[in-house]
Amino acid sequence: MKLLTITVPCYNSQDYLDRCMESLLVGGEDVEILVVNDGSSDRTAEIADAYAEKYPTIIKAIHQENGGHGEAVNAGIRNATGLYFKVVDSDDWVKEDAYLAILEKLRELTGGVD
Repeated sequence: MKLLTITVPCYNSQDYLDRCMESLLVGGEDVEILVVNDGSSDRTAEIADAYAEKYPTIIKAIHQENGGHGEAVNAGIRNATGLYFKVVDSDDWVKEDAYLAILEKLRELTGGVD
């Protein structure tokens, strides 16, 4: 089981998805990243699939018809396997030291996850 599932709702996010994903990958194997492509008409699906192929134990790409931000988040919730859950929008990124500190705190709270 993963410690943290992060859902990344995406709609036409090709211009900034890479920055978001690279910031989240720092979490390593403790993190499950669900990229939910919500009916994008640009290269978002292709980018999501490339990340899922490159990091198959960390990233899963989910493709659905456009249902809006809320439905993309709900798709993430339905597919999450992590102990904790977080949403990071595709045009955001996380600060590495803060992210790693949160993961460390979650490890302490849970005694580690197997």
